[in-house]
Amino acid sequence: MALIHLFRKCNQRCMFCSYPEEEGGAGTPPLKAWLKEIAAMPPGLVQISGGEPLLAGADSLALLLAAVKKLGRRAELQTNALAAAGLREGEFKKIILALKAANGYFNVNFPAAAPGLDLEITGARGGFKKRVAGVKRFVRAGAAVRLTHVISGLNYRRLPSFAAFAAKELKGIAWLQFSYIKGIGRAGGSKYLPKYGAVRPYLEKALAICRENKIRCEVDHIPPCFLGGFYRLSVDMLKMRDGHKGPHLEEKAHIPACRGCRFLKLCPGPRKDYVAVHGTL
Repeated sequence: MALIHLFRKCNQRCMFCSYPEEEGGAGTPPLKAWLKEIAAMPPGLVQISGGEPLLAGADSLALLLAAVKKLGRRAELQTNALAAAGLREGEFKKIILALKAANGYFNVNFPAAAPGLDLEITGARGGFKKRVAGVKRFVRAGAAVRLTHVISGLNYRRLPSFAAFAAKELKGIAWLQFSYIKGIGRAGGSKYLPKYGAVRPYLEKALAICRENKIRCEVDHIPPCFLGGFYRLSVDMLKMRDGHKGPHLEEKAHIPACRGCRFLKLCPGPRKDYVAVHGTL
């Protein structure tokens, strides 16, 4: 798996952003550099991120996705979907066709099930309505859509209501990932990084709602020992089981509290930035 940050330019200012615009400027999409970078990457999924990739323009994205396809890779286009609803039909179709050709899917950052909380988290006025419209447009076009719901101190108590919202209003998504916030970039401190134990009951309820509604889901950046009977949904467990190398081996580490855990060999441990805030699990 490889990650490409096209630029830092974005139409949101998310409190959980790990690659904020103010740290590096917007920049200009260097298409030739992207193509060269993809060609040098090891086999596997190519994650195209930003900032916001849809701001790069349909032509640039179509060329980039064509390069991913030519190299036999699969593409993940990470987006907040705000710009999708406003794209002209020709531009929209160009992106959709290129993504499908690359056997790809949209990974949509979807942080809340209500406009007020969405605004508090993303700083994008009117963003909730645009995000919903964007996701629905993707689904109507036959594209695969994954939702990523970043869990933070601002929304963890509303995880069940988000799962219910996704089941009712966003029918047709391919799957849903609940991803615990990274304590880097704009996020940091206990205000944004709730303890795993506090998140657990709300997350278990949300996962139960997903199961009842037959929504495929997974959980990232929370150790499986905090997932109760849903531990098999842990992304890290699957990576460890299959011997995948990646950032999870560098960003996480076992701590004394992990001793004796039945998941010790199938879990890389909590995130280091989590431990820096809370000291232990």
